[in-house]
Amino acid sequence: MRSIFSLIFIIGSLFAHINWQKDFQTAYTRALEEKKPLFVFMQRVDPPCRWCEKMKHSTLSDTNISNTINQHFIAIKVTREDQNYPSFLYSQYVPAIFIIEPTTNKIVTRVIGYWNVEDFQSDLDYILRLLKK
Repeated sequence: MRSIFSLIFIIGSLFAHINWQKDFQTAYTRALEEKKPLFVFMQRVDPPCRWCEKMKHSTLSDTNISNTINQHFIAIKVTREDQNYPSFLYSQYVPAIFIIEPTTNKIVTRVIGYWNVEDFQSDLDYILRLLKK
């Protein structure tokens, strides 16, 4: 019985993913339509950022994290070097996550650096409580 649950967990983890939008404008339009805040993940790719990769492959790929993001946010990944996003999104350090209220374009909060699954889930729960106020 334990092996069946382990197999289900492993298979579920393989399919855990965030529904990333293709570009900022598409994400912004969808956020307005669905009345959800934007979840903007800023990364650096040149040179590669090992903490960005670790955040994507360990924390953001967690089933609970990805489900929370997909349920409550519209997600977009941006690359700091490309600057294909609004200029008010700036961070000297990456990875950086911005939660944006789309009707006002105000940053609700900014999360800088790598976070493990447990700490990031706790922070997401806090952000969701902030958004409900």
